[in-house]
Amino acid sequence: MLRIRKCLINNSDVVGVVTRKGCKRFFSSEVSLPRQADVVIIGGGIAGCSTFYQLTKRGVKPILIERYKLTNGTTWHTGGLIWGLRPSDTDIQLLKRTKEILKELEKETGENPGFITNGGLFIARSPERLEEYKRLHTLGHYFKVESQLISPKEAQSLCPILDPNAFYGALYSPTDGYTDPTMYCNALIKGGIANGGQVFEQTVLTKIHTEDGSQGLKKVVGIETNKGTVKTNTVVNAAGVWGRKVANMVGIEIPTTPMKHSYVVTNTLKGVKNCASIRCHDSSLYFRPQGECLIFGGYESNPEILKEVPDDFEFKLFELDKEILNTHWNHAVKLCPALQEVGIKSDVCGPETFTPDHKPLVGEDPIVVGLYYSVGYNSLGMMLSGGVSEQLSYWITHGRPDLDMHAFDIRRFSQRQKPDRAWVTETSHESYAKTYSIVYPHDQKLSGRNLRIDPFHEHLVASGAVMEEALGWERPAYFITDDRTAPVRGYDWYGNYDHVRNRDQRYEKELEKDLTFDFSRNFDLIKGEALAARTNVTLFNLSCYTKMYLTGPDAEKAADWLFTSNLSQDPGKVSYSLSLNSKGGIESDVTVTTLEEGGGTLVGPILKGKGYYVVAGGLSGYHTKSHLRKQLYKKGFKSRITEITDRLGILSIQGPKSRELLQSVTESPITDEIFPLGMSHIIKINGHTCRAMRLSYIGEMGFEVHIPYAHCVAVYHKIIEGGRGFDLKLAGFRALDDLSLEKGYHLQNKDIRIDDNPVEAGLAKFCRKEGQYQGKSVVERVKQEGIQKKRCFFTLQDRVALYGYETIWRDDVVVGYLRRGGYGFALDSAIGVGYIKHPKGQILNDEYLKTGDYQIEVRDKKYPATLYLKSPFDPTNQRLLGHYENQFEEQSHFED
Repeated sequence: MLRIRKCLINNSDVVGVVTRKGCKRFFSSEVSLPRQADVVIIGGGIAGCSTFYQLTKRGVKPILIERYKLTNGTTWHTGGLIWGLRPSDTDIQLLKRTKEILKELEKETGENPGFITNGGLFIARSPERLEEYKRLHTLGHYFKVESQLISPKEAQSLCPILDPNAFYGALYSPTDGYTDPTMYCNALIKGGIANGGQVFEQTVLTKIHTEDGSQGLKKVVGIETNKGTVKTNTVVNAAGVWGRKVANMVGIEIPTTPMKHSYVVTNTLKGVKNCASIRCHDSSLYFRPQGECLIFGGYESNPEILKEVPDDFEFKLFELDKEILNTHWNHAVKLCPALQEVGIKSDVCGPETFTPDHKPLVGEDPIVVGLYYSVGYNSLGMMLSGGVSEQLSYWITHGRPDLDMHAFDIRRFSQRQKPDRAWVTETSHESYAKTYSIVYPHDQKLSGRNLRIDPFHEHLVASGAVMEEALGWERPAYFITDDRTAPVRGYDWYGNYDHVRNRDQRYEKELEKDLTFDFSRNFDLIKGEALAARTNVTLFNLSCYTKMYLTGPDAEKAADWLFTSNLSQDPGKVSYSLSLNSKGGIESDVTVTTLEEGGGTLVGPILKGKGYYVVAGGLSGYHTKSHLRKQLYKKGFKSRITEITDRLGILSIQGPKSRELLQSVTESPITDEIFPLGMSHIIKINGHTCRAMRLSYIGEMGFEVHIPYAHCVAVYHKIIEGGRGFDLKLAGFRALDDLSLEKGYHLQNKDIRIDDNPVEAGLAKFCRKEGQYQGKSVVERVKQEGIQKKRCFFTLQDRVALYGYETIWRDDVVVGYLRRGGYGFALDSAIGVGYIKHPKGQILNDEYLKTGDYQIEVRDKKYPATLYLKSPFDPTNQRLLGHYENQFEEQSHFED
């Protein structure tokens, strides 16, 4: 029976539980606040302390200001768990660096950070959960994260209180552990001060000073506090649950929501001392030893959501909700029956900050230059902040991080999402409620949906479109048949907070078909769409793509700097191009159309001088826009980026019969002479002016039609009507992604990222020799010196599903992992792309890549694989050119 005393409500009651006795020592500077600083960090929790330390390691002398005392917000009461495996390559690298930093700190500073390596167990109470753990175990091989899949009996030997009959299996990581938050912060602060940083407690931020700049941006110039003013061009918002208030000081909204999160400490329990920490994801629970007691907590579906946390909430706690605790307790007893015999020694209920996708907000604000974030850690601050802060220090000092941080970058959310508090609150709730849910490759959120819809939306849903979300947009994933529909309904909060569950469950039932690590039950539907694109004609809705005009007196000069390709001087010519950062990393890939003067329409604007129409992918669109705008700001170009995403729709007609279909709905001639590959023209469809481009993201003859919103529905109906004579098939992004992958095309933030350069990615041909563009010196150096990793294409003979994050083996040595996986329906094979590295760090050559025995490890099982330097599908691009005479012969004779 659960025995619980009155909840702790102040620091004096709980400090002995969550921190080691006598470890609360801080290092606030006695001198007055300086008038100027390289960097000012706002907030003295684990994020602020880690950033402070890491910046000093880069030679920066920051100051950290804290309104009360260090660790007073959420840091002091955290459970301090440190794990090593998560379903993301970047996450794993960040977790690994946190552990390494913890181990280095005492040697460097003489201060024990309180890190205990007791090992960690992930408990699987279902076969499907164990399959997820196999994916984590497999990905960990590349990053040298030690782990073992073990039986329930073996797990019990590592944590004797477990009932081996209550679960299916476990994943054990011997290097996992936990740390004391105050000791950890003490070590970081001591190290940072020794390196020249300064800390000021009892220092209240009252204002952030900014100045207006070009491109609609502002820049940080200083801060005001109760102790004076500091001039600085760089501020780091590490204010935790108060981070949104700090952002509001410069008129910015960020997508964070504070919620109550709790755990308890049991009385003495036999078998707990020095046992492994536990995550039972299926029960939404975590455990760790606290001496001879046990700390345990969990994530419920109905957390208490806070509007805000009071400014004076220092070293304070909330009353514990006993109903929530009872739910977790009942799950815990099933896993650990010995808990029935003990009571609760103490409890902790404090505020934590959550975000819409359970990832922190990191990096520079897209509107305020010099304002950086390290907030919204979703109760993962202890384990992530070490690695994240190191990357943030590179971000500040070198311009960009070393790792691919897109999933953490605040620019992953658009200006339409961040200010919408209803959207932020409900998506953050679902993020909390699904903290421990299985991460399936094609799972979709139910919250925050229908935020952005295009003019085709209702018509496509009526035609069977099952939608997926991308940057707030609804777009078709695939189409169901037999006159069925599956509209996305409003968020019902899973029936919590007196909400009634949606009666219409059609969309949720469709999503269940994708909840697997094997082939989706929608496989045949997607196959039908993909093969229609290869053999006949399909229609895709690409309206979620980000569409921009680059104009102004310096537009041509700006385009030369921003884009790697040799942009044509010919009006209407469409070029594929990359945009790099100063380190040669790929920030974005886009199509750029050189514009003629135009006739004053949305698709043909009136220009003074050169202009360009730039289109970026859906998920990466806001990142791309922010990157381009920031470069214009830094270089001082007299030019401007104007976004028109929600003013233009895009319909993409793809397949061997695409030209015939487009010709049937327009009087404009659609011929090879007028419309060669990579050309665009203004045409009319059903009397409406559109821009048609001969482009394909799938490797077939195809055309995109860019349409002003006012005319989208009329043009859509005309194409659908004309398509009846061609057996036109509607298709979604699931087919598009597989088709694109089969052709070997790249996808931003998957197989091309900021930690890849064009030479490694096989895109050097899109980097011109003439003139200067950002990152060119790095590209040219890599060409000269050679590459240490190379993007390669793989096929499997075995029928097994690939989704990315599978390990690549060469001659029984791990040499890489897949970034993307899918199915090639024309190749009739599982396919994937990943980067190969030489195990000894040597320069790679084609001879090394093409020799050796390759295997792809999928969920702890290896399958023979064939490596190609580029996709074997239509290697000479005959289909793109509309040459289909030898298509079947080409598909049966592949070359490297």
